[in-house]
Amino acid sequence: MTAVRPGREALLLVVACALLYLSGAGEIPFYTRGEPREGLVVREMVRGGPWLVPSRPGGEPTRKPPLYYWAAAVAWRALPDAPELALRLPSAAAATAAVLAVWATARVVLGAAAGLPAALVLATTFEWTRAATSARVDMVLAATLTAVLCAWALALAGRTRAWLAAGVGGAALATLAKGPVALVLPLLAALGLRASGQRIRALRPALVLALAAALAGAWYAAAVLHGGRAFVDVVARENLLRFVDAEDAGVGHAHGAGYLVALGLVGLLPWTPLLPLFAAPLTERPRRAAVGLAGAWVATGFVFFALAAGKRSVYLLPLHPAIALLAGAAVATPPAAGRLRRIARIGGALYAPAGVALAAAALALAAGLDAPPALRTLLRPADAVAASALADAARDARDWLAAAAVLTLLAVPFVVRATRGAEWRRLIVLVAMLFVAWTATFARLHPAIARTRSLRDFMATVGRTVPEDARLYAFFPPDPGLRFYAPRDLQPWPTDGRVAGGYLLLWEDEWQRLRDPGGRPLEVLSVSAARVPRRGHLALVTAPQGPLRTVGAPSRPPELPGLRTGNRPR
Repeated sequence: MTAVRPGREALLLVVACALLYLSGAGEIPFYTRGEPREGLVVREMVRGGPWLVPSRPGGEPTRKPPLYYWAAAVAWRALPDAPELALRLPSAAAATAAVLAVWATARVVLGAAAGLPAALVLATTFEWTRAATSARVDMVLAATLTAVLCAWALALAGRTRAWLAAGVGGAALATLAKGPVALVLPLLAALGLRASGQRIRALRPALVLALAAALAGAWYAAAVLHGGRAFVDVVARENLLRFVDAEDAGVGHAHGAGYLVALGLVGLLPWTPLLPLFAAPLTERPRRAAVGLAGAWVATGFVFFALAAGKRSVYLLPLHPAIALLAGAAVATPPAAGRLRRIARIGGALYAPAGVALAAAALALAAGLDAPPALRTLLRPADAVAASALADAARDARDWLAAAAVLTLLAVPFVVRATRGAEWRRLIVLVAMLFVAWTATFARLHPAIARTRSLRDFMATVGRTVPEDARLYAFFPPDPGLRFYAPRDLQPWPTDGRVAGGYLLLWEDEWQRLRDPGGRPLEVLSVSAARVPRRGHLALVTAPQGPLRTVGAPSRPPELPGLRTGNRPR
């Protein structure tokens, strides 16, 4: 492919990242527990809560350091009427900055031809894109660690020592994003690089990480003085105990050592078929310094997370920039004919049939074809509702789906030609272009799916139903989404049941087994369209005068009689 000027490449990457990470960011309501849980912390800060050590409602210290919360609070103050967009903006901005950092670094240390493919691979991996569109701390950690990786790659290339200052800053910010793990990962990479026989003196790992620890340690010291033993317990649980015994620490996600292999391969889509190509630079002799660093970063990081008791796919996110550098190296210096090249061509051959299948499915959705009833019976109730919402949204966005499908079909012959000719740069650009197009198209459908699982619309109905001077109760601790979207601060239901009027929010499974003091079912005023697994719908009931009585859970939750979901009768 013809070389593109650096300025145009940078502009292309910024536009691609904007389409990938900001499409629908303000229209998609929160429908998982993680995003509104972080949102509650940020809302406390915006309301005047502590900024030094952010806390959840009720004063409980957060489980994560403050960097993400600080950035999100600034964004919320700038965008007070778009809380979802404000909370997701730090992740999108951090992801874009990391993509540009990898692009610039690859151009310098691996050659101009490596920059664009490396950046596109990073920008479009599934896990990276998902984290960049989520209101969570994980992307901020990955992006700040990318600064360390890039600074060290530049240092190995003989660049000015000023880049080590960037490494210190990146490591310090990463420690303020997720904790001491941000110091462990670079240290392991440096040790792995040294074990491979490469000199690491230019990295100054001890000095860089010590200075970063000192800078971040100032906040930790202040936080200990502020939070005392409670803060120390949180740090120990989130860092040491999560690694040793996730279940005992109460953080969950406990899995075996091989659990991350499959998740890692899925998270790297659509580039998983080309991993043999990306591994080719590691076989070079002599191996380029930046390639050795990227390989050590991936290998030691993966072993570290595989050995940890608690595992999530997003934990592998800091490894993606190193994999992207390897991709850039492979494109800049393609492997000669050999086993890895043959395997990479086999993997690349998968893109054409996958594209045709995706285009066919999109055209079927755009044409209004529904899933067979036999297939729907295999879905869980919540998934079946989401599938129906997807079909409805697809009919409304049929022009977008048809355009993406036609674009894919037109690109397939070029993808085939690039694969057969081992034109890896062209192949990566084509696949990345299609990934961006499909991501932007899915952003047209995602809000409809999210609304089937989000409580935002129902809480708007609650706000219109409950008088401003009435109390709104819930059983504590409430679901984060319920609490985030509640039209006012929720009151904990008193254990003695002594209330002077008001309203109560409770889940369907609770409604089934609870009765008023006279043994009658609780009067339901409205019920959510969203349904949570194992809990059912959320109901708004009139608060009974007196303690609730438990009658035991039925063998099968019956339909709630006479309810209304928003303005739609059930």
